[in-house]
Amino acid sequence: MTEAVIYSYKRGDKMEIIIIFMLWLHYLATVMWIGGMAFNIMVLRPSMLAIDQNQRPALGTTVLKRFIIFAWLSIAVLILTGIPMAFSRVAIEDIFSTTYGIVLLSKHFVTLIMILIVTWVSFVLSTKLAPFAPKPNTILILVKTNLSLGILVLLLTAILKGV
Repeated sequence: MTEAVIYSYKRGDKMEIIIIFMLWLHYLATVMWIGGMAFNIMVLRPSMLAIDQNQRPALGTTVLKRFIIFAWLSIAVLILTGIPMAFSRVAIEDIFSTTYGIVLLSKHFVTLIMILIVTWVSFVLSTKLAPFAPKPNTILILVKTNLSLGILVLLLTAILKGV
């Protein structure tokens, strides 16, 4: 019964509250990941000008390492909630033949690129690869790229609500 209800969501179903809870978790994870990147670029980085230049790299590294944990937590939640929600809206056989399916695939493709960027940054910052860490500007470019991709994902999500 659970499988049928999740894949054919209708108002009044017993699983409605679970679907709503999954949607809430999905939005929360999205806000944590994309909002965290926006905060980093638009608030934290400009504010770092107020501290001594020698302290900036240490603060930036500490913040990034902590944020990576939340990014991975968000990714896990997005995957665990996104898969059942996606299949509740479109059957797998219709994914390439409907507007909804094509936009959904586009959204997932962009999200995959974002995950690959986070994977690369995470491993570059690990202790084993620390000597090969790029200049801070490279990491900043990657964070800005991921934020831009995240904004694109939000646009694709809005399009999905309209189709």
